[in-house]
Amino acid sequence: MMVESYKRVKPAARFSIIAFYMFIAFASAACGRRSEPLPVNATEGYCPVCSMKVKAENQWTSEIVYKDGTKLMFESPGDMLKFYSSPGSYDVVDAQKDLANIDRVLLKEYQTRGPIDPRAAALVYKSNVSGPMGPDVIAFFKPEDAREFASTNGGRVIVFDELTQEMIQNLRKK
Repeated sequence: MMVESYKRVKPAARFSIIAFYMFIAFASAACGRRSEPLPVNATEGYCPVCSMKVKAENQWTSEIVYKDGTKLMFESPGDMLKFYSSPGSYDVVDAQKDLANIDRVLLKEYQTRGPIDPRAAALVYKSNVSGPMGPDVIAFFKPEDAREFASTNGGRVIVFDELTQEMIQNLRKK
């Protein structure tokens, strides 16, 4: 009965019906938790904060690596800091909501793009240089490089322990 009804539908309408159902199928496949834990050697994933696709080679990619050999990838240092300061607010597995399970946190150093632990970096907060998500925190190996960058591009040189919840929340506000 259903097949007979379908045959009476004009070809253009059939195409629209098929396209509609394909759209629903693809949209459904894209929904759900996109920030599942990744193996530590993964080169791409989805940011649990902004849901954007993240590739390891991107200039601003940040990561949190867990003791169980998994990690989460972030579109930017600011997104990583938002997550780090409030992991319970995001749709991730319970193990990633526990800061005690973190093995290491990695940003990319601004000049070399090499990995750097933000707790050992000189950070420039809210400079005129924006990351992919807007104003961001920029990491440097040397405090003098951070000071020189801030003198040219604005911002404030700080260390990780100086970041407050309020600063992280205000990061994207001009």
